[in-house]
Amino acid sequence: MQSPKQYPRRHSSARLALFHICRTLATVMGGRAFYRWCCLGSKRLVVRDQIVCSPNLPEELEGFTVLHLSDLHAGPFLAEGDLSHLPGRLDGRVPDILAITGDFITDTHADALRVIPDLGLFKTRLGGWAVFGNHDYRHHGHVHIVQALQEQGIQTLQDEGQRVGDLPLWISGLSDLEERPNPDPARARKGMRPGDMELMLCHNPLGAKALAHPRCAAILSGHSHGGQIDLPWLRNLGPIHPGLSLLLGQTTLIVNRGLGVVGFPWRLGAPAEMVWIELRRGQALQGSAKATYQAGTTHPE
Repeated sequence: MQSPKQYPRRHSSARLALFHICRTLATVMGGRAFYRWCCLGSKRLVVRDQIVCSPNLPEELEGFTVLHLSDLHAGPFLAEGDLSHLPGRLDGRVPDILAITGDFITDTHADALRVIPDLGLFKTRLGGWAVFGNHDYRHHGHVHIVQALQEQGIQTLQDEGQRVGDLPLWISGLSDLEERPNPDPARARKGMRPGDMELMLCHNPLGAKALAHPRCAAILSGHSHGGQIDLPWLRNLGPIHPGLSLLLGQTTLIVNRGLGVVGFPWRLGAPAEMVWIELRRGQALQGSAKATYQAGTTHPE
């Protein structure tokens, strides 16, 4: 089996210093309030509806719904209360499960602890699951985030999996593909039964080709922020963004543009979003997305 492991990205001291100066200036000038108004307001944040079709979907999972969140990046531009209005954007819809694909923090776990209570405001029918992103392992603070999420009814998966109630649905969660030495999808899938359908939570989308298989309906990822500031001279500063919804055989990769930001409290051409996913039985549509993904994957495996 091909490994989904990705080489860690590292930046020069000069680039990190410039990044720090820009972020400090933005913070002093009211960046948090600006970001909440500019990007998280009711007319700016996007609720993206995404249908995932699979010919192998069990009848019990027809119409199953997932609310997918990613990349909160709690810190100078997002803190307590900033996400409290988001459940109201769902217009009364209640998902079957909540799935969160990492990067709760920008720098320290203490920032995440201020934001996680907002996640408890989302209602679900069957619970919530989460994985960590590359930022979350800083200073080993992820161990504190596990407890805070559990208090809100959200289970953290680190190369682990769980069944959703009595349904033939297995939630697999991988540790981060860059920052952990040996992410283990086989361990995450241990316990799956032959008739189960899988939803894989994996922060980094660039490992998706190695994870896709016919019994995996969707791989949910984040990490790229959709480019955050989608301008030619800026979009390449961040992680590769392979696209929003890409078909890999019978598995759909869904890349969430996230709720938070890094570096500067602004988004352009890549709005903050929540993704509402509905599972349906049927053949997934082919398109140009697969070629886009392959062309954009430059990290060796």
